[in-house]
Amino acid sequence: MAQLDLHVTSETGQLRACALWGPGGEFDAMAPDHIAPLRLGRHGWEPNPDYLLFDDLVLLDHLRQEHAILRSVVAAATGERNCLDLRDMLTSVLAEPVARGEIVEQVLDMEAQLGTPTPQLRHARQRLGDLPPVELSAALVTGLDPDDDGALLAAPSPNLLCARDLAAVVGNSLVLSYPRARARKRDGIIARGIARHHPRLAGAPVIDIRLGADSASEAVDDRTVEGGDVLVVAKDLVLVGLGERTSERGALLLASALHARGIAHVWGVRLPHQRATMHLDTVMTWIEPGRALAWLPGLGGDQAQVVDLVQGGQPIGRDLRALLEAHGRALDLVPCGGTDPRAGAREQWSDGANAVCLGPGRIVLYGRNRATLRELNRRDYQVLSPDEFIANADLLMLGDRRWVVALPGSELSRGRGGPRCLTLPLQRA
Repeated sequence: MAQLDLHVTSETGQLRACALWGPGGEFDAMAPDHIAPLRLGRHGWEPNPDYLLFDDLVLLDHLRQEHAILRSVVAAATGERNCLDLRDMLTSVLAEPVARGEIVEQVLDMEAQLGTPTPQLRHARQRLGDLPPVELSAALVTGLDPDDDGALLAAPSPNLLCARDLAAVVGNSLVLSYPRARARKRDGIIARGIARHHPRLAGAPVIDIRLGADSASEAVDDRTVEGGDVLVVAKDLVLVGLGERTSERGALLLASALHARGIAHVWGVRLPHQRATMHLDTVMTWIEPGRALAWLPGLGGDQAQVVDLVQGGQPIGRDLRALLEAHGRALDLVPCGGTDPRAGAREQWSDGANAVCLGPGRIVLYGRNRATLRELNRRDYQVLSPDEFIANADLLMLGDRRWVVALPGSELSRGRGGPRCLTLPLQRA
């Protein structure tokens, strides 16, 4: 199995290879406690440590159907061989004793740091050691014993669905993710295990901002980076969101590593620390060179200060569009929700600013964001159904028309992840 040549120098180059995480039993393992961000404690309302970042429980059959459509759209663009399933990749990696031992031990260490009781950890160590790769993969993701559905780990890991946050390709390097949220700590371990041991990725240049750090401190370490905050504007310019999920310390370490690899400019964009703007790609995504889909309120005001991360976080301005224009990269912003502020806020909440490019001017967006689709259509984007695109993918990918595939996403959007969140590009033209 040949190693992929990683290459991403823009958000809009034609997609050549991509990874996704196919949903499974982890969603049926979720309970109502997992969708409550707050709980009533002794001293009033407090953060719920069992919160899994989803807004609602999902209907797995429908979720799988919607995700399968997304995967078929991506595969029509990349070819089946280069549309990778990270769940299958994990199972393959767990067949190798060294990788298996590394991943299981790191998961159990993390569980201990997060407070899983010692008797449960002892039982989990014994059971995980006995399971064949397919069942071990399921147990690590659902947190359940495949024989009796008993709890092995503290919680399921449904956020693996948002593959974009597990890693990021910048240039020819794979940036390993270190999630901030408790609910995603295991996701980072699984993603790093796949990156280090799967033959399609192993041997690729890696950026690890915690190389040499003590893994025992991971649960409280503030050096965090998630792929949804990393936007590759051009081969010499990368934007990094500074908000709920990616810390300034993590972003500074990432910028240093990118600069050492020849990327001249790494800018941080400060975001409000709130659910609606958890990542930079919830606020804006490039849809063709010189044009981005954006929720304008998320880019305005004092919270949107831009800093030069290569220069230690030095502020350089508050108007990202003006800064890009001064850098020779004029930017047309297409407003999420069109000209209606209420529609913009509603549709940003359901990922209306989170599109993924299959090529320049060729994007995928949730069909439920109708005001945004109308605005794109007004700007000469033809709206296609997934079936229309899949049936004509070869011609559409070769042509020069702009178009948007309107993807069903009623269940997919319950986790606050749009088409960009759900896809991890590994190679672009």
